Amino acid sequence: MSAMKKVKTSCVMKRIVHYLFLAVFLFGVPWFCAAVSGREAVLAGVKAFPPRTEDWGAIPERLWNMRCPFSWPVFLVMLGFILLVVFPFIKRAFFPPVGSTDPAPEKQRPHPFPLFGWIGLILCLGGWILAWNRFPWFAKGQRHTYLILWAGFILLMNGLCVRRSGSSPLTRHTLPYLLTFPVSSVFWWFFEYLNRFVWNWYYQGVQEMSAGEYTLFATCSFSSVLPAVCAVAAWLHTFPAFSDRRQCGMARIDIRRSWIAAAIFLLAMVGLTGIVFFPQFTYPLLWISPLCLFLVVQIVLKEKSVADTVALGDWRIFVRFAFAALICGLAWETWNWHSLAKWIYAVPYVHAFQIWEMPILGFAGYLPFGIECAAVTAWIYPALIED
Repeated sequence: MSAMKKVKTSCVMKRIVHYLFLAVFLFGVPWFCAAVSGREAVLAGVKAFPPRTEDWGAIPERLWNMRCPFSWPVFLVMLGFILLVVFPFIKRAFFPPVGSTDPAPEKQRPHPFPLFGWIGLILCLGGWILAWNRFPWFAKGQRHTYLILWAGFILLMNGLCVRRSGSSPLTRHTLPYLLTFPVSSVFWWFFEYLNRFVWNWYYQGVQEMSAGEYTLFATCSFSSVLPAVCAVAAWLHTFPAFSDRRQCGMARIDIRRSWIAAAIFLLAMVGLTGIVFFPQFTYPLLWISPLCLFLVVQIVLKEKSVADTVALGDWRIFVRFAFAALICGLAWETWNWHSLAKWIYAVPYVHAFQIWEMPILGFAGYLPFGIECAAVTAWIYPALIED
């Protein structure tokens, strides 16, 4: 066997180990905890498919969230923690430190807006009108406006990238970018599974779907998540606040240090077990545990990680993808508001001050989710997050 073939075989084996490790922990740990603790009601909620909201009494665990009314102390503590984490990045983005040696990025002349961008704009506007109305002639397609909206949004954001920089993920790395669609479906199904232990969001308007129809509809819808976040991150990259290292430079944190890696793994395990035993308290870790586990696997297998640049004090990828997910989140929540097939929330202790269906603190979950999107996208094709 040649040296090249040995390298390729080694890479394939690492990927297989990576997949198995993630599947065993993300799926197995919560299920194992629920099984050995005798929490049959929890497992009943996990097994319920497709998810229903019309019969709340069918799954008693859904009532946990309803028994955790709004709490000002919890709200203020969570708000303070979020501001503590986010404020330094906002400050650096708009008020970079004086004396940086990094050259200011050159201004680029606008490029022609591509045809597929105009098509995306038309799909977005048309999909929005269809989603928020109930036209009799569109009754059979009313539940599927999500697909129209997000196909349009993805094309539009790629078009805006071309307008500002001359290229986009779709035009620059076509095949790897298209691969993010099926990977995105698998990626979001992980979160759907974990949500069955906390029931923070529920679906309405899917009552008439069979399990097979729901699976197909959901899988197609979930395929838009990674491509959308990646496109918005690429668009943000064309702005100095998100592309200049001097504006996104922060503390150096080397996740490959043994004690840091151990702490990351411990946090992942606390999240994956906590959502079974204390879901009303540990539900925020649902958005952090998969990322922690993903990074630990890369550390163990000595693979490149999306967090490697953080060891150099370069947080640009983290900041770019976190804000990209937040922008997508605003679009998701907006278009979801009056749609027929939609999701609603029940968040323990902080369910107040809603923006559409989402309680305001819930938007903070999009920030770590964006970093998870970056990690998975880099795993598919690193250039998609670096360009």
